Amino acid sequence: MNVGIDVAKNVHEACILTESGEQIGNFIRIKNSKSSIQKFRESIESASRELNLIPRIGMEATGIYWYSVYFELSRDYEIHLYNPSQIRGFAAVNIRGSKTDQIDAKTIARMLQFGESPKVCYGDKTRIELKEYCRFRFKLKSKLSDLKKRFVRNVHLIFPGYDQVFSSVFTKTSIAILKEAPRPLDMLEMGEEKLFELMKTASRNYYSPDKTRELLSKAKDSIPPEFIEGVLLFELESLLKLIEYMEDQIKEIEIRILAIWETVKNKHFIQTIPGISNLMAAIIWAELGDIENFRHPDQIVAFAGYDPKVKRSGKKEVISGPNKRGSKLLRWVLGRAVVQAKMSNPVIGTYFNKKISEGKHYNTAMCASAKKLIRIIWAVEKIKSHSKFQIKKK
Repeated sequence: MNVGIDVAKNVHEACILTESGEQIGNFIRIKNSKSSIQKFRESIESASRELNLIPRIGMEATGIYWYSVYFELSRDYEIHLYNPSQIRGFAAVNIRGSKTDQIDAKTIARMLQFGESPKVCYGDKTRIELKEYCRFRFKLKSKLSDLKKRFVRNVHLIFPGYDQVFSSVFTKTSIAILKEAPRPLDMLEMGEEKLFELMKTASRNYYSPDKTRELLSKAKDSIPPEFIEGVLLFELESLLKLIEYMEDQIKEIEIRILAIWETVKNKHFIQTIPGISNLMAAIIWAELGDIENFRHPDQIVAFAGYDPKVKRSGKKEVISGPNKRGSKLLRWVLGRAVVQAKMSNPVIGTYFNKKISEGKHYNTAMCASAKKLIRIIWAVEKIKSHSKFQIKKK
């Protein structure tokens, strides 16, 4: 007996089919409440007793909306989760092209009839909690990047050329100056002596008076946009507060991530691979889960969205870059790990340089190296042995 549930925000649609594909009763509406889920349980049990069959439940993993109903039903039943793209692909064989929540529920129930359906275990509270922290951090990092871009844009409008004086406008010295004297006029009024003292204190004696004179020289020659100066200064102050607050929040999240990782890290060896820090290892494990879910490293390659897009028609075949349909966070952290690994991991470093010497584009070499790193991660976690890679556990 196959049960399909199409997930929505407030009300889910369910359909029960026999092994031969015949529908049992009407479609069932499930609300996000214990009483509604209990009624659904009773409907399943009734049909199960009548047919003398064990129910299998398939569900669409739509955003966050499947969490509640999944955790409530997984107490009693085996749940099979489907990616919405899998359901769309299966439903595409329907030439009528109709699409409703009820049709999707029936499609999911039919998918359970064909082959081995994907079984995903989300019973591990630790990993779910870690995954939420990691994804929240990723969101904040993305927002922080946007805020910083806007901040740099405003600094350039207020003081054209300021960003050429420092390696980054976000250095401690630069931020200290912008807090005290955000405009070129403010810096000139502050004077060389006072400005140098500020730079000297903020940089811990790193900068010489020559840097102060360079900054003042640019300030004298700058052309600030006086007609929008007021709004730019207000926005600059607001952005700086938001950036500092968000950076503090990200640090707090990272502390929580590492605290959780510390409780499970002795069962894993991802962090032992040169180039992969504890933070990266925690994110990778949070996204991948149990490595036993992947029979081959190519499945992780696909899960991360690194497998190539292939379009074949007749004798023509076009292979393009990664399809990017997998976990965006996993793909990002693997990319960051490759950047570190190609400098500290001889296996990845040699492989990356080989691809570059073959004339491959930098991005192509990065993707190929990420796939190589995935295979190392899979092997290390599967074998639970480091002798092959000559790695010392951190």
